[in-house]
Amino acid sequence: MNEGFEQFLATIIEQWLDEHDMQLPLVVRTVGNNGSVLVANFNEGAELVSLTKHCENDTFTLPMTITVVSQNNRTARFVIERDGNIGWFH
Repeated sequence: MNEGFEQFLATIIEQWLDEHDMQLPLVVRTVGNNGSVLVANFNEGAELVSLTKHCENDTFTLPMTITVVSQNNRTARFVIERDGNIGWFH
């Protein structure tokens, strides 16, 4: 898994935490258009720890759907579109 991708994902999640009432730790599920999957824990130290992953051709393709579940059972979903825009959903 590309460390740059994991850092990008962590940055987006930190932004989400600042804007919404979600409590660490979080479980994060990422699914790329090509079937690549990452399930990770975003722990109380604010680091992304991979739990399981499967990468097709060692990459994620857009659009990419990301679901986040917090300790207090709040959930969020967002999509990174092909053009790089991010659509947020509750």
